Amino acid sequence: MLDAYPIEIWNGGKIRRINNSVIHLMRGQVYEIEGKKFFTFGGADSHGKEYRKEGKTWWSREMPSSTEYEEGLINLDQHNWKVDYVVTHTCSSGTLALIADQLGIKYPLDPMHSYFQQISERLQYKKCFFGHFHRDIEFPKDQRLLYSDMVKLI
Repeated sequence: MLDAYPIEIWNGGKIRRINNSVIHLMRGQVYEIEGKKFFTFGGADSHGKEYRKEGKTWWSREMPSSTEYEEGLINLDQHNWKVDYVVTHTCSSGTLALIADQLGIKYPLDPMHSYFQQISERLQYKKCFFGHFHRDIEFPKDQRLLYSDMVKLI
């Protein structure tokens, strides 16, 4: 459904405006908000697809296209690989291994985890926030798994 909304530029990155108070921050974009730079990249692979119905409980667009992956790298290049905050839905392969060790949650690696690993090895940032695993936990390299906690940034 998001693809039905037109793309606009907002604070330096692409968005889809859902209404006056809701905007979709698109994958691989860098936004400047109140003097801080945010790199965003949503999406994650659903697990248990054999028990789900495509188009109802999982969607093929959950995972990024090759164009979205590439656009994220291009945008980071344009910002000299420096942002203040990273906001994603899932995490890097290195953090996924920590989640398996510390929480006993085992998820298969996918291209998105590898992509975020590549980025984490090069990107300079203050804090990285991700969700997907429904816990509130601090991880090394200034990474924070968020579920119900609220964090004031600005």
